[in-house]
Amino acid sequence: MKDIITQLFEIENKIRPEDFQAFKRNFQRIYHELEQEGYTVINPIGQPYDERDVAIEANISNEDKRALVITKVLKPIIYKSEGGIRTLIQKAVVIVG
Repeated sequence: MKDIITQLFEIENKIRPEDFQAFKRNFQRIYHELEQEGYTVINPIGQPYDERDVAIEANISNEDKRALVITKVLKPIIYKSEGGIRTLIQKAVVIVG
């Protein structure tokens, strides 16, 4: 399931912003169904980067380490909840600038 979610995420990110509205409802329904199955998909784009966050693997493209922000997400964070226990299934792969 992790690979399917990652592929869905890639498709969503490849759609041009001006065309996204035509697909927005479809993506929302798919993500809702994934949530019903216990999956949580997190896109950390725009968030401050914290090297202590174990759910993120980063490539840093900026030499200035004062204000690191996630500028691109190649893979999202994926959690799976079962029996009240939330497990990290996939770390995000991001570019920080």
